[in-house]
Amino acid sequence: MARPDDTEDDVAYAELGEIVRARLEIDADEVDARKFHAMWREIDKAIDEEAPASVWGRFVAWLDRHRGNLITGAVTAGAVAAIAMMIRPAPTVVTRTVVERASDGALDVQPAALRAPPEIEDVETPDGEATVINLEDEDGHTTVIWVTAADTVEGI
Repeated sequence: MARPDDTEDDVAYAELGEIVRARLEIDADEVDARKFHAMWREIDKAIDEEAPASVWGRFVAWLDRHRGNLITGAVTAGAVAAIAMMIRPAPTVVTRTVVERASDGALDVQPAALRAPPEIEDVETPDGEATVINLEDEDGHTTVIWVTAADTVEGI
C-alpha cells in the first residue's frame, strides 16, 4: 500500500518485503513434517544430556525451574498467617462459669479443670432418703450423693 507521501524507493522496498515474506511462507509449507520431528528429537536429546544424573542434581534443577512458584507460595502463606494473627479475637478472661456468651454471641465453653464444682446441699427423693457428702482434698472437690429407698429396713 502506497501512501501519497511515499517515494518510489519506499514503495519498491515495501513490495520487495512482501515478495520475500510470501516466498518464505511457501517454503515453510513445503517442509516435510518428518524434518520438524527430527529437529525436536535432537532438541530433546540435547536437553536430556544436559540433565543432571544424581537425585540431588535433579532436585536442584527442579528447584531452579520452580523457584518463582515456591517463593510466591511462601510469601503468600506468610501473609495469610500475619493477617490471621492480626484479626484473631482478643483472649478472654477465664471465669469460674461453665458457659458464657462472648461479645460476638458465640458460646465460650470453659475446660472442666477451670470450672467451679457444683455444691449440693439437699436432694429431695420421693419415697426415700438422700445424703449429700461434700469432700475437699488436695486433688479437688468431690460430692457423694447416697440415695436409699424408704422401704428398706435398716439393720438387716
